[in-house]
Amino acid sequence: MALLSITDLTVKFDDFIAVNSASFDIESGETLAVVGESGSGKSVTALSIMRLVEQGTRAKITSGSVEYRSEDGTAMDLLAQSEDTMRGIRGNDISMIFQEPLTSLNPVYPVGDQVAEAVRIHDGLDRKSSMARAREMFDLVRIPEA
Repeated sequence: MALLSITDLTVKFDDFIAVNSASFDIESGETLAVVGESGSGKSVTALSIMRLVEQGTRAKITSGSVEYRSEDGTAMDLLAQSEDTMRGIRGNDISMIFQEPLTSLNPVYPVGDQVAEAVRIHDGLDRKSSMARAREMFDLVRIPEA
């Protein structure tokens, strides 16, 4: 059984089809590299799997399924899950290395605050604990005073 099974995934921006019936499986322990020309739908596919593509855009997932099998063997269609369930899966079970890392952080705010905010959202920690966890992560990668 595949860890992640994408079947006939189609994503549109208004009338433009950005992803057209994409299907593939990823087995446990396997790494998938999505390669293609600029504008070919790589990022849209990954964002769709994580249910991030529709947030703040004109994009719409119009068909398909994204079946994820958790470590305990439970299968679920990610396209049918609540936002709370997805928030628990993103970053913990499924992650994406974004193509434009400079757009991931806002230069107006301290990076430590932004990382702590993600920890609060994903791990449910309070402000003090999430700031301590952010400091631990920066120490691990030797980034001082973030």
